[in-house]
Amino acid sequence: MPLPTFVIVGAQKSGTTTLHDLLGQHPQVWVSDPKELHFFDKHQKRGIDWYADQFRPEINDVAWGESTPFYLYKDRARRAMAEALTSSVFVAILREPVSRAYSQYWFARSKNVEQIATFADAIAAEPERLAARPDGQPAMGSYLDRGRYHRQLVDLEQLVGRERLMVHLTDDLRDNPLGVLRDTCRFLGVETEPVEDIELRERNTFANRTVNSEKGSVASALLRRSEEVPVDAYPPIDPSLEADLRARFRDDNDRLAHWLGRDLSSWA
Repeated sequence: MPLPTFVIVGAQKSGTTTLHDLLGQHPQVWVSDPKELHFFDKHQKRGIDWYADQFRPEINDVAWGESTPFYLYKDRARRAMAEALTSSVFVAILREPVSRAYSQYWFARSKNVEQIATFADAIAAEPERLAARPDGQPAMGSYLDRGRYHRQLVDLEQLVGRERLMVHLTDDLRDNPLGVLRDTCRFLGVETEPVEDIELRERNTFANRTVNSEKGSVASALLRRSEEVPVDAYPPIDPSLEADLRARFRDDNDRLAHWLGRDLSSWA
């Protein structure tokens, strides 16, 4: 079977599930089920033939792919993707990094993989958690580090070229989901006309993120807000902590804004 023509690479808790499901409604696009194959960060020992066998596009499909949000963050995954997928394109979705980190923390709590009782304490523990891993990029506890997008994107650009990389913001997906979908379709080389028939239907991504639901379902909650979980799923972040964390990201966000050529002042 063929290797994917596209991969949605992240970031986690930024809307990858929504874009994956929107693309899954397009008659010329095939998306994996489960959504996240984790080949380049967890399962490379299974071999590239195993990975290729996960993609089963039909005769009318023009583009086919998967969506594993850990790929953008993980240095090893980016290098492996670039080496194996020499003609694929890559799509990233970026969310304001503090709200993204807070959402990731509560997702980890909901799955009982995070035992630290407060977000502030988890942030305080992050440097030690990073240092404990040989590559400094643990799947667990990397709340702030995952939001340092500029370094990740520049590295991916150097590996595959800017022309093979598309970047959206979660704000764009919330405010204009079909516009984001049209742009993505052009990038993938599929027709944009079918976008008009795609239905935005409610989907609870907080309950089920790592596998596709029935083809065509989508989280309308995400399209109304910059987060993947219902507003009442976790308490609001402490305002003073939020302000402190946003200040920590200011320089990195400025570099990202320059690289993207976009105004990210709302992230401050």
